[in-house]
Amino acid sequence: MAYLEFILTYNRRSFTGFPCRTGTYYGTGTGGMCQFPPPDLPPVAKTPGMRLVALNAPQMHASLGCGMCFKVHASGKGSGANPIHGDFMVFVKDVCPECHAGSLDFAENGDGRWAVEIQAVQCPVGNTKIEYKFQGSHQYYLKLQTRNSRLPVTEVSVFQPHSKRWEHMKRSGDGFWLMGDGTWEKPIQTPIHVRLTAPNGENIEDHIPKIQNDVVIHGNGVQFSLDAHLPH
Repeated sequence: MAYLEFILTYNRRSFTGFPCRTGTYYGTGTGGMCQFPPPDLPPVAKTPGMRLVALNAPQMHASLGCGMCFKVHASGKGSGANPIHGDFMVFVKDVCPECHAGSLDFAENGDGRWAVEIQAVQCPVGNTKIEYKFQGSHQYYLKLQTRNSRLPVTEVSVFQPHSKRWEHMKRSGDGFWLMGDGTWEKPIQTPIHVRLTAPNGENIEDHIPKIQNDVVIHGNGVQFSLDAHLPH
């Protein structure tokens, strides 16, 4: 519930000030808790001007913050050699365990601690669609990553074709969705019929054509709608 309340207050710029709300640097790298290693970053992460960050742990909510977008206003006030300043957008690819709520750690080489204000927004996905990636999956086990969504995915359900019901997946600590403890029909049939839920309550359904690990997979080309009541 705390996570949903956070997401649904997109239009409130709650996290301001210095030094508790800061922008820092942790260097460039291909890894990150959210497991978006280049060159397989989602299309939205490659938007011109988009910067990559680690989000503070309190707002990451385990790994539900992976793939979110934030608008940043930075005044350049602070200390160090490389000021953060201007208005721009960032994409969350990692977690900053030691950062306070409202703070960001930039995946760039730099120095200093700089005042920032952040606002969660709908990601500027344009005409691009939601993507998927499996890890360690097969006909009897699923570990699924949802990628490139306009709004965060807060729930994933998988349709069970014989019993005509939905089974919920559970969130992992590394940015994926796992088979829950329900009664799953096995072997898992493809295409996999999934239902994705956004924090504003929108549900969309898609079909994942195959189980293939460690590659980006496209479904039928679905995306959450632009919500006029939330910033973008």
